[in-house]
Amino acid sequence: METNTAQQVLFRHVKNLLPPHLSLVDEIADTLEISNDSAYRRIRGETHISLDEIKRLCDRFNISLDELLHLQSDAYVFRASLAGSRDYDYKRWLQTVLSVMEQTRSAKPCYISYVAKEFPFYYYFLVPEIASFKSFFFMKSILYYETWKSAKFSVGDDYSEYHALWREIFDAYATIPGTEIWTVENITSTIRQIEFYHSTGSFRSQDDIALLFDKIGEMLDHVQTQAEHGIKLRRNQRPADTGTVPYHLYVNELIMGDNMQVMQTGERYTTFLNHTTLNYLTTTNERFNQYTRRNVENIVQKSIPISTVNEKDRIRFFNHLREKLEAERKKILH
Repeated sequence: METNTAQQVLFRHVKNLLPPHLSLVDEIADTLEISNDSAYRRIRGETHISLDEIKRLCDRFNISLDELLHLQSDAYVFRASLAGSRDYDYKRWLQTVLSVMEQTRSAKPCYISYVAKEFPFYYYFLVPEIASFKSFFFMKSILYYETWKSAKFSVGDDYSEYHALWREIFDAYATIPGTEIWTVENITSTIRQIEFYHSTGSFRSQDDIALLFDKIGEMLDHVQTQAEHGIKLRRNQRPADTGTVPYHLYVNELIMGDNMQVMQTGERYTTFLNHTTLNYLTTTNERFNQYTRRNVENIVQKSIPISTVNEKDRIRFFNHLREKLEAERKKILH
C-alpha cells in the first residue's frame, strides 16, 4: 500500500469515528496543532504526515495502526479501563457502559451479540433490587472497597445515586437489536453469590433473601416475554406498547459461554472480552472480529432458537431456571 493511500485510509477512518456534528478538519487541526489549511492538505494527501503525527492521531482516536492497514500480524491491540482505581470507580464504570450503549444505538445499523456465561449483566439493571445486590457484590467482593468489608446487604439500602444510570443503561440496551445465547447454568453464579452471602451473614434479614429471589423471578418473566414475542422490552413495557427491536434468544446445551459480546456500530465491529468479572478488553481489529463473529455464528447454528418459535423448548428452559431458583430458595429459607 502506498504511503499516500495509507494516509487517506487513516483520515477516512478518523472521519468514520467522529460524531456527525464534529468537523474532521477541526479535529485534525486541533490534534496536530496545525492550521485548518494544513489539515486539509494532509487529508487530501498533498502533504505527508510524520510518524509523530500518526502517533498523535492514533492516541487521540484510539486507533490500532496495524488493524487499520490490515497488517498480517498475530498481535492484536486490546483496550481496557480497569474499575477499582481511585479515578475509575464503580460509578465511572457504569457511566462508561452507558456511553458505549449510547454510541452503539446511535449508529445505523447497530447490533449486539452476547454469548452468556451468566445473566447478561444489562438485565441486572432492569430490576432495582437485583441491581442493588449486584452493585453490593461488585463493591464488596470484586473491587474490594475498604469501607465495604464489613457491610451487609438489604434491598432497602440506599443506592439512589445509581438509579438513573441503571435505568438509562437498560433502556439503551433495550433499543439495540440483538442475539443472546444462554445455557441453564446462567443462573448459577447469582445463586452461589446469594448462598455465599447467606452463609457468611452478609444479609441483614431472611426477608431480603426472599425478596431477592422474587425479583430474580420477575427478571426471568421479562426475558421470557421478550423471547415469546421476539422483541426487546424496557421495564414494565408491554409487547403491544413497543416498537420492533428484534430479539433473538438461543439455548446451547453444550457450550458454556464466556460473557463475550460483539457490537456492531455502523460498519464497525468491536469485540468485548470479559475478565476479572467486571471488566472488559475491547478490540476493533478486523481479523479478530471476523473470527469472533464466525465463532458466534457457529455457536448459534449449534443452539436451539427459543424466541418466537419452539414454544415447548422455551417454556421448558425457563421452567428449568425457575426450578433451580426455587430449589435454592428452599435450601436457604427452609
